[in-house]
Amino acid sequence: MKDNISLDSNIFLNGFSDIDLKKHEIAKNILLSDNFAVSTQIINEVSNNMLKKLRLDESDIIEFINSCYKRYSIINFSKDIFVAASMIRIKYRYSYWDSTVIASALDNNCNILYSEYLHSGQEIEKKLKIINPFK
Repeated sequence: MKDNISLDSNIFLNGFSDIDLKKHEIAKNILLSDNFAVSTQIINEVSNNMLKKLRLDESDIIEFINSCYKRYSIINFSKDIFVAASMIRIKYRYSYWDSTVIASALDNNCNILYSEYLHSGQEIEKKLKIINPFK
């Protein structure tokens, strides 16, 4: 069975930044390896950080957005995702934004969520495993 994978924003940011070369290489390999599911929230977070933290310009943002829509399955938020995110916050005590990332991955039937900062190894609803690829 092929894994259905979702990505958190930090995978993209490590792929764009070469501050930590080990993380940069791992993230680049992930981003170039397969077709992933990415929520519109992640596109927003990455775009904002590309401007603020990486000091890239609007042409880079446009290129990133176009690339996402060409390469990845894009998850748009629905009422079901927002309600599921609330349930995740109650049950797992994640933040508002982290819960929406997890809920969108679950809604897209992902079984793996790559994230540097969420609880690596944790399984959500016996369906989604969080993996820190940098460990």
